[in-house]
Amino acid sequence: MAMPWGLAVYIMNMVWMILDGWIASCVTVADEIARALRTGEIGPFPVA
Repeated sequence: MAMPWGLAVYIMNMVWMILDGWIASCVTVADEIARALRTGEIGPFPVA
């Protein structure tokens, strides 16, 4: 049975909104870590 176009578009929009929010959160966290490393608030991560 085929899915109606309206439902397919609705699902696609919901998935895109979720991914968009997740990507924005990851970029925000990465930006905060980079800023803290540049200003010296935190040191390099120890690898051991």
